[in-house]
Amino acid sequence: MKNLRFIFPNALTLINLIFGCAAITVALIGENEYNAAWLIIIAAVFDVFDGFFAKLLNARSEFGVQLDSLADMVSFGVAPSIILYRWLLLVLTKRSIFSTFELTSANFMQNVILFCSFLFAVAVAIRLARFNITPSKGKYFKGLPCTSAALIIASIWLMLGSTESEFIRAIILNVYVVLIFIALLIFLMLSGLHMLSLKFDGSAFKKNLLQYILIVVSVLLILLYNIVGIFLSLLFYLLLSVVTNFIGKAEV
Repeated sequence: MKNLRFIFPNALTLINLIFGCAAITVALIGENEYNAAWLIIIAAVFDVFDGFFAKLLNARSEFGVQLDSLADMVSFGVAPSIILYRWLLLVLTKRSIFSTFELTSANFMQNVILFCSFLFAVAVAIRLARFNITPSKGKYFKGLPCTSAALIIASIWLMLGSTESEFIRAIILNVYVVLIFIALLIFLMLSGLHMLSLKFDGSAFKKNLLQYILIVVSVLLILLYNIVGIFLSLLFYLLLSVVTNFIGKAEV
């Protein structure tokens, strides 16, 4: 009976994994592939819940840590990489003559561009391995969490599937923008920048001011701008985290 409390948070971790697998499947099938982003978002919700309940039930264990990392590798490493691959396929199709592109006839540079999508999964694997041996402490993460990076990819993928603006589509489907975007996410994940977490330090408002600001602004952006608001809230999270590195509030 004593070990039963460990089952619930681990079950939530496995649900996270299931939604990650579903996201990969939906992205690969090519029908309603934009729904893969919603599946990653749902996986992220369960990723938050498993940590919350593990702490609440005092059910943290080395097994749970390793299981969580394996699930995160699929949901926030492999699944976003598949979305990036589909995204780059759209880029190559858009840039090809008569909007045609066949993988069987792809040249060397086109294959290099497509394989850049998998560098994201490589970076996530490195970050998770590093986190497991040197876990972050306090209210900050060292480097951008892979969950946040995956959600940024998912939010842009949703915008691409829902926007009717040719200007926005032109930016999102620009090969240079996508490659720089991938490189930037990899840099942020593997960097030593202190990224804000949603861990609260007690209940004092002053000690958790940045967390409260992040939550309030994110909720307002999502309510005001819907899908675009998801991306804007994540962008605000990045800016807020970067600012803390320069004003000396970040602590290891």
